[in-house]
Amino acid sequence: MAPNIRLASPTVFAALTGCVLAPIPSGHTGVLLGTSGVDRKPLHEGEHFISLLDSVETYDLQAQEKTEDLTAVSADGMALDARASVLTFHPVPDQVVALAREVGPDYYRVLIRPVVRSVARRVLAGYRVDTLDTPGIDRAEKEVTEATTRILRPYHVVFDSITLRTLNITQSSECYRAIVATSVEQQKVLAAQQLLELAKRRAQERRLEARGIAESNALLAPTITSELLTDAATRAWSKLLTSPSTHVEVRAPAQPYVLEVRP
Repeated sequence: MAPNIRLASPTVFAALTGCVLAPIPSGHTGVLLGTSGVDRKPLHEGEHFISLLDSVETYDLQAQEKTEDLTAVSADGMALDARASVLTFHPVPDQVVALAREVGPDYYRVLIRPVVRSVARRVLAGYRVDTLDTPGIDRAEKEVTEATTRILRPYHVVFDSITLRTLNITQSSECYRAIVATSVEQQKVLAAQQLLELAKRRAQERRLEARGIAESNALLAPTITSELLTDAATRAWSKLLTSPSTHVEVRAPAQPYVLEVRP
């Protein structure tokens, strides 16, 4: 009969050999931390025997996503809130050891998050709120991505993209209320200026109209004689006497000899 072979438990194996098994998942790279510091050679996917005194940090080489709530102030002073913004990034595969030495495994919190927040605030500060429509947001995302990529690349991280979701004005902020109040006052000032301009135009029109009447009267005045006035009065009386609503009565000389009586 074949002998009954029993495998030792990991604890017994480690005690017997002084080594432990360190598995590296697919799509990851491991960095060995020994007593003398970070080992220069990365551990690729698979299983590796390491000393009991050593440890391994694993780094995901695939594209990773994080969700952040970003805040900024626009060029015209509006408080902006970009909730649930998606950040995509990954470490440079052949520079993981350098990343581990210079930054460490928590490189997202230590490095990427503060850089993205700073760049997003700086980029959005260059836009007025009325320009942050869909094309404007696309341009802002591209600028944030390009600037963040330039900053993070020397630290062995590739920043792929950012998506600014639900970019809204923070209406509850003191800044927003102050700007709205200022805008109302600006509208009042503009309205007053327009009213003043309209009044000036109307006054100018009336001056031109009065000037025309004065020039017309100046031309007619020399032609007006007493005979012309008497003739005009006669025509007016004749028109009045022939009106259907006129009733003629004969009165004393001291009283008007024609009265208009409305039916």
